[in-house]
Amino acid sequence: MCTMASMSTSSPSLPVSSCTLYLDSTGDPSWPSPFGKSKTEWYVVGGPALQTDADYKARLEVDMILAKYVPDSERRKWPPQLYELHYTDIIGGHKLFSHLQPLQRKALSDEIFDLIIALKPRLFSTAVNKIQLKYRYGIGAYPPKSLALRATIHRYSMYLNKNGMIGSVVLDEEEYRKDRELQTMTHEFRNHGVILRGQNYQPRYEDKLERVLNTITFAPSHMSPGIQLADSISKSVFSHFERGKSNRFNQLAALWNRDSTRVYEPSVVPKY
Repeated sequence: MCTMASMSTSSPSLPVSSCTLYLDSTGDPSWPSPFGKSKTEWYVVGGPALQTDADYKARLEVDMILAKYVPDSERRKWPPQLYELHYTDIIGGHKLFSHLQPLQRKALSDEIFDLIIALKPRLFSTAVNKIQLKYRYGIGAYPPKSLALRATIHRYSMYLNKNGMIGSVVLDEEEYRKDRELQTMTHEFRNHGVILRGQNYQPRYEDKLERVLNTITFAPSHMSPGIQLADSISKSVFSHFERGKSNRFNQLAALWNRDSTRVYEPSVVPKY
């Protein structure tokens, strides 16, 4: 699953494989009882790494799926930023998808996951058990949102290194728009590395994302089919861990990042 790009060196340009990782999150990142008021135990970050041709196909197919299920008469009722595949709204029949009957919403969901499978991406995800994280590390527990993002991007970087690839990372702009601290954190990965330091977090080596192009990019989800697919992927992982509903999660089983002897994704934090 390689896309050919060029990497400038002192010797003639050599073809280098590339892909883009799209990430979205599901769940409340705040602490649950007895540490806080969150009603969920898990927080999930996840999404697909798409090669360029799959990225282009995703854009075409997502547009066709939306046009199929949301006619112009319904589309005009909603702001442009709501014209996207948002999985919670689809399964609940909310907003842009409120005109659809349950069987239609099921068919739409089927088409989304069939598309993900057809694109043959590598999937990456971190599922944080917030209660266990807090019990294990106490006041030293790292915030679930930042921890999940760091861990997922780090494993993606390791994947790029292992396979001699270059890549990009795109996050949902709305998800992180008000989180200035997290935005600053992502832009400092180049200087300080992505791996956590300090008590209870001992990195084996620095990872400054040498094979990740530029800085982390933020994009509006309604303009990014990759992020829309990441939304469905992260929600399938969340439903698997939080609610024990694993049908969609199991559909994606063959796509998680792995090698011949080990499946790396989704990664559960802290490890059991």
